[in-house]
Amino acid sequence: MPLRLRTTCRHLSSGALALFTLGLLSSCQTTADRSNSDAPSQAQAIQQLDARLKRLEQRLDTAAPVPDEGDRVPPGPIKSITFRSGTADDRVRIYWANGERSDLPCTLEQGTWACG
Repeated sequence: MPLRLRTTCRHLSSGALALFTLGLLSSCQTTADRSNSDAPSQAQAIQQLDARLKRLEQRLDTAAPVPDEGDRVPPGPIKSITFRSGTADDRVRIYWANGERSDLPCTLEQGTWACG
């Protein structure tokens, strides 16, 4: 490669490196400036979210509790409980004082019965 061509390539490489470095520095500077300008809006957004959260918490505190309307557990005392194992339908059966009954299926897991 002739000496003049090497010198020209070296200058072009140095110039390209300088432009690349300037581009990186300017983009970093723009990002830093942008983050400084976004700081007040971020703080304002956090304050708005905090205020909204407080309003929601107040609404939850003043709301009446919702009664459990599920039919899993009849109201009233338990009359008796039986446990059935060794059959196709292992279960705990609860007899309620009002005459109803609940069956809870059971499984044997690692030597421990799990019912429910």
